[in-house]
Amino acid sequence: MQVKTVKLNLILNLIRSVLGILFILLTIPYVSRVLGPDKLGRIEYVNSVITYFMLFTALGIPNYGVREVAKYRNNKRKLTKLVTELFLILMVMMILGYVLLIFMLYRYKTLFEIKDIVWVMSINIICNSIGVEWFYQGIENQLYITKRFILAKILGIILLFLLVKTRSDYLMYAIILVILQGGSNILNFINLRKYLNLKSITWKRLNIMRHLKPILIIFSATAATTIYSQLDSVMIGNINKAAVSIYVIPNKIIKLLLLVITAMGIVTVPRLSNCLKNKDYENYNFYLKNSLNYIWILSIPAIFAIFLLADDIILLLAGEQYTDSILTLKILCPILFLIGIAYYIGYQILYPLGLEKYYTISVIVAALVNFIFNYLMIPKYLQNGAAIGTIIAETIGPLITLFFARKYLKETDFFSIKRIKYIIAALVMSIVIYFIKQSDYGHIGNILISSVLGLIVYMAILIILKEETCIQTIRIVKNKLYENKIL
Repeated sequence: MQVKTVKLNLILNLIRSVLGILFILLTIPYVSRVLGPDKLGRIEYVNSVITYFMLFTALGIPNYGVREVAKYRNNKRKLTKLVTELFLILMVMMILGYVLLIFMLYRYKTLFEIKDIVWVMSINIICNSIGVEWFYQGIENQLYITKRFILAKILGIILLFLLVKTRSDYLMYAIILVILQGGSNILNFINLRKYLNLKSITWKRLNIMRHLKPILIIFSATAATTIYSQLDSVMIGNINKAAVSIYVIPNKIIKLLLLVITAMGIVTVPRLSNCLKNKDYENYNFYLKNSLNYIWILSIPAIFAIFLLADDIILLLAGEQYTDSILTLKILCPILFLIGIAYYIGYQILYPLGLEKYYTISVIVAALVNFIFNYLMIPKYLQNGAAIGTIIAETIGPLITLFFARKYLKETDFFSIKRIKYIIAALVMSIVIYFIKQSDYGHIGNILISSVLGLIVYMAILIILKEETCIQTIRIVKNKLYENKIL
């Protein structure tokens, strides 16, 4: 099986991340104004609830599957057996998930009142179960994932602007979300057969039980992560559904930027698993070092920029109805670094080494901390209380993973003082953004000018400070230009 280079996979992942950001930039201003905080809040509330059911039915297989598929991608018979076993587990869990959903729908009044939205968005449970996204990640077929992603986004934009015109179209918006989030997964399922040899399956030789222990360990971590990432919206929605949208807008902005920051990690996890299996420790350490530098070089300036430009971002994207989201966005922006580091240690170091139990412990503790702070702060401070609780939890989580993974981090230069260069460069960049804000070029002008000039200043300072990754990147680009006789 042909495997693409990490560089190409990273580029493709970045393309998806950038397009995801552009999609949000195009849709949030429209949806937030057309539907308003109340209707948008109801949909986001249901979306959070359905996410829990998708988590339950997936049972940790998405993360486990990537690692295992990466190990056997060159053995079609073993790969077919693995995928078949995992798919059967998913089908059983999907049925159980729907039984539980029906019970809760008719048991809880809060859900029953909006059952039309619940039924529509529950289709995502089916799509998520059959989508086998983890398979394509494991074989590192980022090109297929990217093509499908682009198709879904284009279709979503067209349908959104054609069919969502008034607040009464909230259900149509829910249908479009289903198409965006899960519709393309049907293509995954149809396309899967060309990678497998289904004739080689001997049903008596299938061993589903061998997967249960590692799946449940990974599920515990994934469950805890998803619970406290969606818990905020659910707990806010139980008090004030309109406040959910006030929280969701900045939360979506942060999550989209996280796609860019964690892009390197997503494409390197299967490669790291494969390196360990083949005892290729040189490339293993190389990927880890580059991935860590990638997180630092992107997350630190992003935090400073978002904090300073929060008012412009929110007012441009969502409008005056969402001014309360500005402070929430400022509180949430450190998550870009915290989750980046947590993802790095958990998924890029502990998971490939088969030490997912340590990551599970950290996530469970973080989830409990988040729940406690949400319980104490959301009734009084709503979305800002949830944001503070999230920051505290996301600080504790990486610290715990750091403790368990400390001996595996030595070869990555994790504790190097040299990374203070990123903070120095970001501070200088912030001064530039501050003076641009004082001149006030309007929301769009402030964001665009700050982004361009801020990036130039940030990179210039890193070059002056002789930051290794930055200089290395420039050298590679320069060599490519000479090779192509452009210079």
